[in-house]
Amino acid sequence: MVSRMNQSTRRLLFLLFFLSGFCSLVYQVIWTRMAFASFGIITPVLSVVLSVFMLGLAVGAWAGGRLVGPGVKKIGRSAAFLYAGAELMIGLGGAFAVPKLFRLGEHCLLAAGQTNSLHYLFFSALVLAISIFPWCVFMGATFPLMMAYVREQDGQNQESFSYLYLANVLGAMSGTLWTALVSGGNIGVSHNPLGCRSL
Repeated sequence: MVSRMNQSTRRLLFLLFFLSGFCSLVYQVIWTRMAFASFGIITPVLSVVLSVFMLGLAVGAWAGGRLVGPGVKKIGRSAAFLYAGAELMIGLGGAFAVPKLFRLGEHCLLAAGQTNSLHYLFFSALVLAISIFPWCVFMGATFPLMMAYVREQDGQNQESFSYLYLANVLGAMSGTLWTALVSGGNIGVSHNPLGCRSL
């Protein structure tokens, strides 16, 4: 039997999606600064990070919407478990896998030389895409996964989409402001002893 969500559950979901949006934009800004540190402060680097980030969100939202139903049936658990798994992958991949992949890609590309060539730009873009795309897909999947959980709890709910979207947008705005005002310009470049270099 479908039950209506109580106010405390709605507040918890709002908080979770606020934090999700906050962390997603913090990751995006940090990844951009790390990419500048590894591959140069040039327009193509910024363009690739932003493009892959948005593409990953779109693919994740589409795939999450298509696969959440079969996934819930397969595991026999609530969609909330899939949501939690997606957030766990974002946290682990964004914090640990991306910096390691950036360092590995930077090392391989510098060993090849010609850092101002089209060859370098192409392969640096490929490294960036491979490094961040999977985690952006998980970010995009969180929304349909959480909406599936909302439908499990209250099939008549017509307001949760806008409610959760608002939480996500507010979190994203806060994440962007936090990186700009609180963390300053140091975050994301400490892994590179050479600092940010311009090509």
